[in-house]
Amino acid sequence: MNTPDPHLEARIDEVTEHATHVVELAGTAIAIGAMLILALRASLRLELRWDTFYYHLPFAARHARMGVPYEPIPMLEAYYHGAPPLPEFLQGLLWRLTGSINATGVVNYLALALFLYFAWKHLGARLWLLTVLALTVPMVLIHAASSYVDLCTQAFVAIGVTGFLSMVLFDRWSEKRLLLWTLGGLAAGAWSKFSAPAIVLPVMVALLTVYGWQWQRGNAVAKRQLLLVVAGLVVALLPYAKNEVLYRNPTWPTGIALFRGYFPTKLDLSALHDEQIPPPLMGQSQSSIFFHSLFEVGHPTSYPNRERWNIDQGNAWIAYRSGGFWVVAVVTGAVVAVLLGFLSAPWRGWTIAGTIVLLWCFLSVLPQSNELRYFQFLPLTVSTLIAVLWPRVRVGYPVTSLTIVVLLLAEFIWVTKVNKHYYSVEHVGYKEAAEFWGIEPYWKTMQPGETYCAVNFRPAGFLLTGPTMHEFHIIDRQDAAECPAGVKVLQR
Repeated sequence: MNTPDPHLEARIDEVTEHATHVVELAGTAIAIGAMLILALRASLRLELRWDTFYYHLPFAARHARMGVPYEPIPMLEAYYHGAPPLPEFLQGLLWRLTGSINATGVVNYLALALFLYFAWKHLGARLWLLTVLALTVPMVLIHAASSYVDLCTQAFVAIGVTGFLSMVLFDRWSEKRLLLWTLGGLAAGAWSKFSAPAIVLPVMVALLTVYGWQWQRGNAVAKRQLLLVVAGLVVALLPYAKNEVLYRNPTWPTGIALFRGYFPTKLDLSALHDEQIPPPLMGQSQSSIFFHSLFEVGHPTSYPNRERWNIDQGNAWIAYRSGGFWVVAVVTGAVVAVLLGFLSAPWRGWTIAGTIVLLWCFLSVLPQSNELRYFQFLPLTVSTLIAVLWPRVRVGYPVTSLTIVVLLLAEFIWVTKVNKHYYSVEHVGYKEAAEFWGIEPYWKTMQPGETYCAVNFRPAGFLLTGPTMHEFHIIDRQDAAECPAGVKVLQR
């Protein structure tokens, strides 16, 4: 019977440790480089796509009291008063503090950086690995340097979800600081988008249940923790309570499909369902559409007229408003997270596997679940599990750990090559936006100080306010019949 050679084993361990150290150094350099490039891109480039000018910038300008003479369509006016305000408020704050409209594009980046800091400082995640994993997800990369606010919302939600999972996996229920971060992330997410409470409320309820149960069992600390959760829940629900008081609808002006018969609405999102799914999947259940999106079933790997993935997955037929997490990253991320869980402790492996499956199944039934940009917390959460567990497993399973990080780095390098466009640093400002949307010629025909009713200019009516956004008073409307009497009509 052959006996192991201790000298050979020691040599293998030494080589493996050295190789792991080299990979970590390379990963750290890559993560720092990627984040620096994205910081430049975010600060220099104004996102030119639809939502930026349709409501993000107009809302940010109003929150910051920038004095832009612009009145949106009635639907967006109602949305301004009813929608959770936090991301656009932050955009407006940065705009006012810096004096640059381009600062609005930094909000997502800062929110992602806050999430990375939280996971590193308070969860024990290996920072370089988490950064690489997060940027391996195309949708996260794209939104990190854009004026959309989806990643901002989802980074907050991810703080709450990963904080909660850390309590579950590592029995950290008594840590007040972790609980405060968790509640802060959940509340900030709820203050950011109507889609967030679908995730925030179940986590809040789970926290209430656990701390309530611990209190009943005589845990004195749990009572104080329970009060904190109640306070966090109240803060999270304030925008919705305000809407209920003012408009008799917590999600005013939109509607919740389950309760649309009980609340007044201006826009019932369920009526838009057929416009938000890939045409080839028309008639299929929402769950089926979600899993087609999550695993990018049948999605092309390239397009002649656009990048493989873009900010909202528009103009993509079977991939319309779907995909963006990259199926390879989805599968390997889930497998690696579960594997590391089992290597750490079998019960953790089962817990992580159950959590991932539960999240997939739960998200699958939510409205618009195929639009993965609204649920970026999912890959961020899986990435955090990997980055937290990998250092714990590394010592006991050095070869397996090295193999895992080499695989994950290889995925990052490959997908970065595909997405190199989203690392390009270029200056795109307000003037370039006006050129892109064909607004500049209209400025030359308008009289300073005049009020105009802009018809059929969506989403660029906001740009008609002039080169400095103060020359012309613009009333945005979808039809000339909606224009106020006596106001000059500007139509295209």
